[in-house]
Amino acid sequence: VRGAYMEHERERSKNLKYPCPIHDTAEDTHQCYDEVVEYLMRYRWQNGSGTEIMVASHNQASIEKAVVLMNQLGLQPQDPNVYFAQLFGMRDNLSFPLGSQGYNVFKYLPYGKVEEVMPYLLRRAAENSAVLGDSVSELDMLKEALYKRIIGR
Repeated sequence: VRGAYMEHERERSKNLKYPCPIHDTAEDTHQCYDEVVEYLMRYRWQNGSGTEIMVASHNQASIEKAVVLMNQLGLQPQDPNVYFAQLFGMRDNLSFPLGSQGYNVFKYLPYGKVEEVMPYLLRRAAENSAVLGDSVSELDMLKEALYKRIIGR
């Protein structure tokens, strides 16, 4: 998890006197995530279809790196063992282009009692501080689509 538990885990490890189990910075976490995705993609490429990979990320740079790596390795967008996923309602500006280019894209929707689901959703929002900044690009995409529908182009 990219940062949702950073402060909590730092505090907990300090109080319980064990080494902190998370990376020092968000950048270190992103780098580790990207390295793991690369390792799995290369393993998939070298060993065939026995490995399934879900690039479950709202991070645009990580998604772009995964797509570039797939291209470099010759893994096709429609590879039945490589998937991309984001939380429903988040990062549609990434999901839609991936899907339109043939990549396997999933949107997941947490389901349950409000008191069970809300903490999860709040952690996702806290984890990805870029979501608020990126919402501008999603809003621009929606405005453009609406404009095209209104004028018929």
